[in-house]
Amino acid sequence: MENHNHIEGKLGIVFFIAVGVFVLELAGGLLSNSLALISDSFHIMLDFVAVGVSLFAFRISRRPHSSHLTFGFHRAEIVATFVNGILLLVVSVIIFYEVYNRFFNPHVVNSPILIIFAAVGLCANVVMACLLHKDSKTNLNAKGSYVHVIGDLISTIGVIAGGVAMIFIPNPMIDLLISVGIGVMIIRSGIILCRECLHIFMEGTPKEIKVDEIYEALGKFEEIVETHDLHVWCLTSNMCAMSVHVKVREGFSNKNNVLLGKIKGMMKIRFGIDHCTIQIEDEHDLINPHK
Repeated sequence: MENHNHIEGKLGIVFFIAVGVFVLELAGGLLSNSLALISDSFHIMLDFVAVGVSLFAFRISRRPHSSHLTFGFHRAEIVATFVNGILLLVVSVIIFYEVYNRFFNPHVVNSPILIIFAAVGLCANVVMACLLHKDSKTNLNAKGSYVHVIGDLISTIGVIAGGVAMIFIPNPMIDLLISVGIGVMIIRSGIILCRECLHIFMEGTPKEIKVDEIYEALGKFEEIVETHDLHVWCLTSNMCAMSVHVKVREGFSNKNNVLLGKIKGMMKIRFGIDHCTIQIEDEHDLINPHK
């Protein structure tokens, strides 16, 4: 719990920095007339929304389960993430629409103002990356936020490079090209988020878990003669569940509790699955999944 509070504290700092950078870069983009900087500010919006979802996940997961929500509020994180993905797709469409308009009606970009505001944003991204780097190796929420920050850091470098290029080559098309690049990054992130959320909503098997490997691992228990009706799904990110029926060999039926402990231990250590529902059947039970 102490480690979670430590990570939650860092995510809170990153959240407020990202909100500040979003406002700063949006204002800088409007002042400099740079669509690239405005686009980058919306890319930063992805950062603080992602961090906000992580903080939301920490808080909401502490709420108790109820008779109406027996799994609690864990899926709320996925709902928020899906809304975030849809928002990103909408933002990318707006960016591409503005690029289209500016292609036929070019705007003069104030490169010095663009560079100053983007440089401040770059420094802020470096600070956020440093805050999250260590914890990103051990915590999935911190890792997801860290990946977002690194992606934005790269796009901000591109904005600065474009601003420097426009000092020597004052062509507003450079700004539009960078805007298109950032728009592509945003729409890609939105599609990935929506696809991952839909996979969880559809009770899909987590991509890091191979069902065949679970069957193989269960088949190595000398007590088990057959495994069937195996299901693996995600409640939310970093929380998986599994249900399975296993037939126990004759002579081992009086050791069911021992077998349950061994299966649950293996699932947690090898596959990272904490929530397991295991139905044990006798070898001579009439249940036949193949009929």
